[in-house]
Amino acid sequence: MQLIKFIVIGGSAAAVHLSALWLLVNLTQLNPLMANPAAFILAFIVSYLGHSLWTFNHKQHALRSSLVKFLLVQLICSFVLNQGLYTLLLNYTDLNYLVASFIVLATIPLITFTLSKYWAFK
Repeated sequence: MQLIKFIVIGGSAAAVHLSALWLLVNLTQLNPLMANPAAFILAFIVSYLGHSLWTFNHKQHALRSSLVKFLLVQLICSFVLNQGLYTLLLNYTDLNYLVASFIVLATIPLITFTLSKYWAFK
């Protein structure tokens, strides 16, 4: 059940990320590599709240401690890997920026689930 909750929240966060990325690129003409961090921040908020309150049951961990740990997981694993892989895909392939972002967002969750479950929300 926890994995299903993780997928639901992760999918919601990914949808927020992709939507924000699209809006920032298409409405403000921001470069996709510059828009990606802003989209990441919005998705992080959705992800943390969803995982803290639903996936990993907030009653079982200290919110402040889990926020710091989850932020570290997200910054190191998700953002560094996300931005690095995204940069590689945009610079070395002809993929559309949204397709590249979707590929990246689909590859990182296993790492973040493992670190979230066994460290951040423990």
